[in-house]
Amino acid sequence: MPGTAKRSMKFAWQNDQMASQPPSLDEIDYQIIEALQADGRQSLRTLARVIGLSAAATTARVHSLEDQEVILGYQAVIDPAKVGRGTKALIRVTSASSTTKAVKLIEQVAREHPAVRSIFRTLGDSDQVLFVEATDLEELDALVDDLGRYCATNTAMVVEHRRNPVAP
Repeated sequence: MPGTAKRSMKFAWQNDQMASQPPSLDEIDYQIIEALQADGRQSLRTLARVIGLSAAATTARVHSLEDQEVILGYQAVIDPAKVGRGTKALIRVTSASSTTKAVKLIEQVAREHPAVRSIFRTLGDSDQVLFVEATDLEELDALVDDLGRYCATNTAMVVEHRRNPVAP
């Protein structure tokens, strides 16, 4: 895996602030990003061959992308169904009160529930949207009931979920 164990990495769920100005990236940076999204486990030497740079130059570029927090981390992609989490849903959450305290309470319930994979704070009809991978409908229903003590919910079952790589 690129980088070293000593390097400090921030992950998307830890980074609550949006960058005020994106870093300036060139075509080689985008090639590195694309290659790492396709295979984040490839060695820096292999990545250097793919990109057409020396290993030292590639390493410096990857470290720069990590330092700029363009690359937030490296992770294994797991099939949720194969680990017993095949029931997917999006839950729109609307609080009766949009005070910070009410929103934080709902977030706490969501963060503590093992089925909640992502929490999106939104503007518009909903205060938050939760992406959920539950073990079954009973677990999903229990989560909706827990949230229902604090807010209104609207649940949509996900029949297919595809993730596209980030593109320039």
